Amino acid sequence: SAAPAAADVAAAGAADYPPKPPKDPEEGIVEARAAEIMEAFMVYDNGDGEIPTEMLGPVIRSVIKNVTDTELQDMIERFGPSDEIETLDFPEVLCIMRPRLLQDAGIEQDFSFLFAKKEKLDSARNVMILTGPPGSGKGSQAPKIVEVLGIPQLSTGDMLRAAVAAGTEVGKEADSVMKSGGLVSDTLVVNIIKDRIKDEDCKKGFILDGFPRTTEQAKMLDEMLAESKEKVTSTVALEVPDALLTERICGRWIHQASGRSYHASIPEFKPKSLKEGDTPSAETMLDNDTGEPLMQRPDDTEEALSARLQKYHAQTVPVLAHYEPAGIVTRVDASVAPDL
Repeated sequence: SAAPAAADVAAAGAADYPPKPPKDPEEGIVEARAAEIMEAFMVYDNGDGEIPTEMLGPVIRSVIKNVTDTELQDMIERFGPSDEIETLDFPEVLCIMRPRLLQDAGIEQDFSFLFAKKEKLDSARNVMILTGPPGSGKGSQAPKIVEVLGIPQLSTGDMLRAAVAAGTEVGKEADSVMKSGGLVSDTLVVNIIKDRIKDEDCKKGFILDGFPRTTEQAKMLDEMLAESKEKVTSTVALEVPDALLTERICGRWIHQASGRSYHASIPEFKPKSLKEGDTPSAETMLDNDTGEPLMQRPDDTEEALSARLQKYHAQTVPVLAHYEPAGIVTRVDASVAPDL
C-alpha cells in the first residue's frame, strides 16, 4: 500500500478549526448558499485558496445583506478565529457563517458547544502521542510531522539525557537512580516531561514519542496535564501487521565496520552474495565492498522481535483504548517498505 503522507499523519493530530456542528436535517440550507458564499470568497482569495482573516467581514456582508455592525462583530467574536490565525480557507468561512444562515432560515439550534470548543482551541496546545510497534516507521515519520506541525518531538530518552546534562533537580535524581543501576520511575519521567514542556519551543504543543507505553503511564500523563487544564489532543498509531514487521526487521543485516545496511528480502538492498533460494546467514550475507560477513543486531532476530511485539500488544496497545472514548485516536496504515 502507499506510504502515509506526513501531512496526513500530522493532520490527524492537528485540532480542527473551526469545529463542525453535528449533522442536521436542514444541511441543504447551507449547501444551497455555498455557491453564493464561494463567489464572495473568491473576490478576496489570496491565490492560495485562502482569504486574509481581516476580509472575513466583507465576505459575510456580501452574503448576509441585512447584517448589522453589531451582529457582524458578534459573529466574528463568537465563531471566528483567534488573533494568531492570519488566513481562512473556504470550509472555515462556511462553518463560521453557518449558524447565522440557519438562524435566518428560522432554524433554532444550540451552538454553545461551538463557543466552548473555540475558546479551548484558541488557548490549547497540540499534545500528540505518536505510537507504533518496532519497525513501524516512527523514526522516519516523526521528523516530517514535526516539520508540518511546527512542534517538537520529545522522546523520553533524549529528555532524560538532557535533564541529566543540564543538572536540573529531576535530572540529578534520574542520574542518581541510573548510576545505582536502578530503573527510572514513571513518576520521575512524568516530572521530566513536565519540566521540558515549559520550554518556549513547546508553546504551541509537542509530540510525545515513546511515552506513554502503558495505561498507567497514560493516566499519570493525563493527571500532569490536567494540572494546567490541558489534555492529550491526539493519539496517532502507526499500524503494521506482525508478519510484515517480522519480514521488515528480521531481514535487516549490517556491515559492522562501515555501518552499511542490507536487507534480505528487498531487492535493491540485497547483497550480491545472496543468491536466489539462499537462506540468509553469515555465509550468504556478505558486504558488497569487502566480502566480509554481515551481522544482525541483537534486536533484529525473530526471538527478540517476538518478545518486543508481545510487550507492545500487551502494554502499549491498551493505551489506544484508554484514549478512544475521547475520539482522539487515529490509526494510520504504515505497511510500507522501510527507509534504510
